[in-house]
Amino acid sequence: MPDVAPRFGGAPPKAGARVVGTRSKRNVRGSKLGVPMWMDRWDGYPAARSRLLKSAQQADADLVMLSGDSHNAWAYALAEDGRPAGIEFASQSVTSPGIEGQLGVAPKDVARAFITTNAELAWADTSQRGYMMIDITPQRITGEWLFMKTIRTRSTALAGTHRMSAERGRRKFAV
Repeated sequence: MPDVAPRFGGAPPKAGARVVGTRSKRNVRGSKLGVPMWMDRWDGYPAARSRLLKSAQQADADLVMLSGDSHNAWAYALAEDGRPAGIEFASQSVTSPGIEGQLGVAPKDVARAFITTNAELAWADTSQRGYMMIDITPQRITGEWLFMKTIRTRSTALAGTHRMSAERGRRKFAV
């Protein structure tokens, strides 16, 4: 199988910590200058993102985005022009590594730094593997992240869960 670069982080799997660390540091420096940190995600398409979120606001829609290509667990309260526009549930991968292995920093510190520097990021877990379930009723939508106790052996045992909900018409997560 060819050594293909993963989308998240952009370095080949065999690149090593030095290359990944250099690329990550460059991405962070660029983001401080207003350059999108990852060009293949939301932040790489600011005009399209803005149009989509404004359209949801104008339609008075309860926008819910589901994503998961980053391999980490995230919850975003999407906003446009300082007003709520919708929510995003991002699921972690079942076994593939996420950003925690690329930065050489404790995963809890990575999550805390992302939340601190991103007003829309309501919650993040950058270390655990597993899956997510979504429950939709007429009154609310709930996402529940389920974290596997281990991915090294065949087991359905959970290490924990995290749950977040948004009420209909609120366009943000309940506190």
